[in-house]
Amino acid sequence: MGKKVTALVTLMSAFFVWFIPQARAVSENILNRQTAVELVVKNSTQLWNAKEEERFAKEEYEEQAARAQSIDIEKFSFENPFTGEEEYYYYTSAEQMQLRMAKEFVPESLKFSHEVKEKTVKVTENALSNAADELFLGLYSTYHSVKLAEKGLELARKNLQRQQELFDKGIITELELEEAVLDLKEAENLVKKAKRDFENMHRTFNRLAGLPLDFRYDLIGTPRTDAEDIRITEDEAVKSALENRMEIWSTKRQIELVELRMEIYRHKNVYKFDYYTIKDYAEAQDELENLKLTLVQQEYDIEKEIRQAYKDLKKSYNDLKLAELNLERQKNQLGTLKKQYEKGLIPASAVEQTELAISNLEFAVNMSLISYLNKQDRFYRAISVGPGVTE
Repeated sequence: MGKKVTALVTLMSAFFVWFIPQARAVSENILNRQTAVELVVKNSTQLWNAKEEERFAKEEYEEQAARAQSIDIEKFSFENPFTGEEEYYYYTSAEQMQLRMAKEFVPESLKFSHEVKEKTVKVTENALSNAADELFLGLYSTYHSVKLAEKGLELARKNLQRQQELFDKGIITELELEEAVLDLKEAENLVKKAKRDFENMHRTFNRLAGLPLDFRYDLIGTPRTDAEDIRITEDEAVKSALENRMEIWSTKRQIELVELRMEIYRHKNVYKFDYYTIKDYAEAQDELENLKLTLVQQEYDIEKEIRQAYKDLKKSYNDLKLAELNLERQKNQLGTLKKQYEKGLIPASAVEQTELAISNLEFAVNMSLISYLNKQDRFYRAISVGPGVTE
């Protein structure tokens, strides 16, 4: 008995060793939206470069900040070459102002530069995710267009076969038979075109995803999720965008830097008597006013963008729900047609054509679902750090 149990355990172990890699291989050959985004983001040299630039900027900032701590803006000591005693040189007001620039402004400028690089990494990742979403939509569209075209080809073949039988019986004319032949040729051409479009789209995706150009997924999967309505109000979306978008944050930080520079220029009233500082202070005032105007325009543009995107997203959601209801009605009508066919009231071709029409409608609904999910993700990225909805 023990030997049988041992043999069974060994057999089951061998089965799982074989089965699990096979299951994984199958799952790896199915592409979904999440995997598409992960592949494109992971393979992006643009994102890698952005991360490297952020790392270098961080190192530069930290080095400068450490050096700045040792700067004394009041005085410096030196050894008198004649007496050997330590003496002090006390800086003038203008010199103190310049040293404050090195001690306070330069590190803060480099900190800002590093922060820009940090946010650029996230914006780049979001932009790549947006691009990957659209690529997946294109792949899904072309993949399922092939499947629908093949269904249409199958129906065209069946129709030609029926028409040939009717022609042989003298029920239809040669012209009607020729029409069925032409329908078949058209269906064959549609399959060829659909396959060509899928191949082109897949190669484009492979290049961005870092896959071999000849690699093909067995299935481009339909998202197994229900579309959700927007989880926040329009005003909440605008508030989030105004607080988080990189372009607004950047302008606000630049305003802070200019104000810091102006505050340093005012050190012991240097900006009132030093010729160069007087000029620099006036230029800083102009720069500050321009930045404030830029900020007002950015806030206006982004609020307008988000409010319009919010309305568009709401409309897309409602349109999707209406399309889903229409699909259900069409499926119910198909059930009625099948009963009529079973009673001999309508030909088989009527049922087949309706089934194909429903397949096309189902495809359109799924396309609308993916398009809505893409638009929703793009919207939520646009009310965070960015990029914008239309970028």
